[in-house]
Amino acid sequence: MMNRLRVTSPLACILSLTLLLGCGSQDPRRGLSGTVTLDGEPLALGSISFRGLRGTGGPTAGGEIKEGQFIVPRDGGTFTGTFRVEISATRKTGKQVQDPLLGMMVDEFEQIIPKQYNLQSELSVEVTADGPNEYEFALESTP
Repeated sequence: MMNRLRVTSPLACILSLTLLLGCGSQDPRRGLSGTVTLDGEPLALGSISFRGLRGTGGPTAGGEIKEGQFIVPRDGGTFTGTFRVEISATRKTGKQVQDPLLGMMVDEFEQIIPKQYNLQSELSVEVTADGPNEYEFALESTP
């Protein structure tokens, strides 16, 4: 019995190692990248999110837009499918408002991206397994 255990033990180790390494398994997430312009100029600072539409499973993903560029790494990306895209960016209005939680005056901000690109987004993309899943969003501040 001891001899038999020694023979199968290396096999068990190899099989266990193969399972741990995920032989043949693939990461279902996909990285996303691209550009965002507003009225022809790179969006200085903002955020982008990808939300699965009906029939698309998996996580919502997003990231920061800097100088018109965004990158969502694969480990924080989406699965394949159709996604609604929401883009937001704010700027200071120059006014101060009372913050009800802090009980003090704070800078007021306003959304500079029209609703058809965020709250009521009409943007969508198809994320594919083949990639490269690079997108270009040319936004206009006036419809």
